[in-house]
This record gives sequence, C-alpha cells and structure tokens, in this order.
Amino acid sequence: MGRFSANHDPSRRSTIFPVIIGLLLGGAAIWGANKQALGLFHDDAIYAVVAKSVYQGDGYRIISLPTAPLQTKYPFLYSYLLSWFWALSPSFPDNIVVLKTFNAVVLMAIFFTSLVFYRRCFSGAKLAGLVFAVVVCTNPLVFTFTDYVISDLLFVLLALGALTICSASPNASVSMPRLSLLAALTGLACLTRLAAVPLVLAGGLYSFMSRGWRGVALFSGIVLISITPWLLWAAHGPHAAVDSLFGYYAAYNFTGARAGESEAWLHHYWTIASSNAVYLGGSFEMLYLLPLLPGLGFFVVGLTLIGALVSLRRDDLAAWCFFLSSLALLLLWPFHPGRYALPLVPVLVLFLFRGMKSVEHWFEGRLKESPSLRWVGRVAWCPVMLILILNSVWLSSYLLDHDDQTTRGLFGSHVPYGWRGFEESFAWIRQHAPSDALLATAYDPMYYLYTGRQAIRPALHRPATYFYPYGQPHPDVGLVNEVKPQLQNLKVNYLIIDPLDGYAEGQATLRLFNDLVQAYGDKAKNVFTSADGKHKIYALAQGR
Repeated sequence: MGRFSANHDPSRRSTIFPVIIGLLLGGAAIWGANKQALGLFHDDAIYAVVAKSVYQGDGYRIISLPTAPLQTKYPFLYSYLLSWFWALSPSFPDNIVVLKTFNAVVLMAIFFTSLVFYRRCFSGAKLAGLVFAVVVCTNPLVFTFTDYVISDLLFVLLALGALTICSASPNASVSMPRLSLLAALTGLACLTRLAAVPLVLAGGLYSFMSRGWRGVALFSGIVLISITPWLLWAAHGPHAAVDSLFGYYAAYNFTGARAGESEAWLHHYWTIASSNAVYLGGSFEMLYLLPLLPGLGFFVVGLTLIGALVSLRRDDLAAWCFFLSSLALLLLWPFHPGRYALPLVPVLVLFLFRGMKSVEHWFEGRLKESPSLRWVGRVAWCPVMLILILNSVWLSSYLLDHDDQTTRGLFGSHVPYGWRGFEESFAWIRQHAPSDALLATAYDPMYYLYTGRQAIRPALHRPATYFYPYGQPHPDVGLVNEVKPQLQNLKVNYLIIDPLDGYAEGQATLRLFNDLVQAYGDKAKNVFTSADGKHKIYALAQGR
C-alpha cells in the first residue's frame, strides 16, 4: 500500500480511471434510486414542491400548504437549481428519476473534487487520491442521500470546494482572485444551508492568514453581498408562531418548547450536547461501517487521531477551524446530528489517510537499514482496504436488496411497509376528494405532489424533545387541544394516517392522530383503509 504515495500511473490512465469511476458512481446512484417514491423524508418533498413553484413562475413558495406561504426557512439555491431539472421533465411522478439525477450529478462532482482536494494535500499521490475519493463517495453517510431530493450533498460539494482552495499553504502569494473564488463558494454554501457558518469562519481565518485584513475584507464583502439579499428577504417574510402548524415550515425551532417556555433549551443544554456526542459517535461508526467489523474501530480511531494531530502540525488551520466549529455546532444543535455531519466526511477521511501515511513513514524511518522489513510500514494501509471491502458489501446490498413489502430508508435500512399502500391512498384522494380539499397528513408535501391537493402536517414541531435525553426521549408533537382548533380554523377536510416508522417522533405523532380522531367523534368518518391496513383516511365534518 506504500505505492499509494507514488505516481507510477501513466498520465492517460490516471485521467481515464477517475472519469470511469466517477461515471460509475453516478450511474449506480441513478440506477439504485427509488423511482416511484419521493417525499418519505418529508424535506425532500418540500424542496421538490418549491422547485415546482419556481418552475411554474409562482415564486419561492411552499405551494403545497394552504395560502402557499413564502419559503423563508431554507435558502433558495438548491430548489432553484432543482427547478431546472423539473423543467426538463415537468410531469410528476414521471420526473422523479430526473429530479434524483441532480444529486447523482452532485455525487460525481464530489468525487472529482475529492480527488483534487487530496492531491493538493499530497502532491503526486494519484492512486491514493483515487482511493480517497472512492471512500468519500461510497460510504453510507454520503451515498444514501443520492436517493433524496435534499440539499445536503450540494452543501458537501461547496464546502469541499472551499476547503480545496484552503488546502494551499496560506502566504502572501495567495492571490486575491483565489480568495474571491473561496468567498463565492462560501456564499453559495450559505445559500444552500444556513449551517455554513463554520465554513465562513474557516474561510475568514484562511483569508487573514493569506492576505491579512485586506483578505478578510475581500472575503467578508463577497460573502455578505451573496447572502444579504436572501437574509433581508427572509426576514421580511411573514413568520408563523412556534406553536402554529405553520411554524415548522417558517423557521427553525431552537428550543422545541411550548410557548412561554423559551428557557427550556438552556435547561437542557447539557443533555443536548452530551446526547449529540453519543449520536456523533454512532455516525462515525456508520461512516466506516465499524459495527460490521468491530475490531477495525480501534485502528480507525487511532489513525484518525494521529492524522488530525499531524494536520494541525502542518498548519491546516482552515480545515481544523471548519472541523472544530462544525463539531461545536453539531453538539449544540437541538436535533440528531447524523445528517448534518456530512460535510465533515472528507475531513475525517483525510485525517485517516494522513494518519496511515504518517505511520507508514514512521516505520520506514525506523527500518530504513533493514530493506527486507520495510514492507511492515505498508500494513498501516490495511484499514482502508477493509473499509473499501465493507463499503462494497454495503453498496451492493443497498443497490440490489429490493422488497415490495418494505421500503428502503436511510443508510439502506428497511421500514416494515411497502409503497403500495401510499399509492392506494393517493388514488382514493384523486378519485374522491374535491380538487380544493385540504388534507392533514404527516406526509403533506408528498400528498400534494401525488394528488394535487394542498395539505399540512397536523402536529407541532418540537425537535428538542425528539432525541433527548439519549436513550430516553419523550417526543412532544402537541396535544389535541393545541392542534384541533387549528385544523378547524383551516377547514381541513381529511385526516390521513400513514406509517411513520423511522421518524423519532413517529409513535408520538400517531398517538396524536388517533387522539384527534377520538376528539372529532362522529365528525370523523373512516372512508378508506388500504389493503395492508396501515393507511387510513378520515373525512372530517366541518363545525365544532
């Protein structure tokens, strides 16, 4: 494995192989995507709904909701780009594969950017760079999101592009145009996810180290020019109260508390941070599939720590700033951090590779007078070979394991219900519900996409209760007396109950829905039950 550090490949071959592998990765993502379902993640349907709105010329709105409010929660870049793919094939659900192709293209871009990133960190390491890029793109944390129309992979790409620029040693020779490009990528990342704050800090640090306060002024100015219009537009949009059914869609809820309990987040600060630390440990294990080979974890953790320390010694301060500030944000954010840890994947894998290379060089230095034993250093690369094998096994299972009685979820896990029940529910709504009927369902944007009827989620969003304390959460999605009056004010016509396996608040939400049915009494009539008995539609009579 020591050959990873050397350039023995002919120029043409070293160019063709990455192109072939990148295309294969993109092709695998498209081939393995679920071409029937879009919206089971919920956020993916929201992005798709807004993309449809932009394509139709209705503006940046959530047209699936009653009153079609402005989308003030998620920055516009991803939905805007997705609208281009919607324009290629405007007929839903026939265009699902086209919409999911967007993230497959982004995955290929991540692959090639990872290659450049590694080669900037290790000049001439072509084969190692190829392996690095494969590990970054085929792990479960990254590849699984090619099947969801959400902004996470685009954010990874933009963050990785910015870190690639920062991988050059900061000095006076770093040109202002290079810093301008870094600022532009950072601004685009901010317009993809508001969680780009760590990237802003890292870019500002690199700009200061490169060109002093002039560099910081240039970087900050371009980032501000990029994001200020969006921030002003979002700030002037109408915002629903936290305990409104519209609150989930309008802005982030940092406390998850009921109205009048704004200090609840402070009381749970330590619980959130300590629990998120455990969740991040689980995400690290998922990154390398360590549960499949438990003994590997000791070596992976050790080599990653070595690589992190070596990176710090090599003055990779921008990468370290991004890593530490991202880690702090993930620990404090009142939601499961697994999904939001994606941008850290290239940095963590880089630490691992740098650790393996450092151990190899250490052995070579100690055994330089014993040529017959110099192979010992190459053993340091064994973990990455095992990781490649594990990734290949996982990816094969992810792409080939299909079962009509279950539905594939995150990381290739399967939930115990099929897609057929949803199709039956969609068909009933299309055939029996008036075109202006308003639905209440946990999958509201998905029902809009498949039926054309506006819908809203009949539950409150309090994320700080979904995952904490670790192992003993008590999800709070509101009570009947908080939700029912709002449904009545909106004149909701149908309440739809579907399976919610895989959602942390799933069981609490189902209990709320059943309580709502009981509260409506004879005003709630069961008008449809799917063949599998897992999907029910209730017609709600108007009046109190």
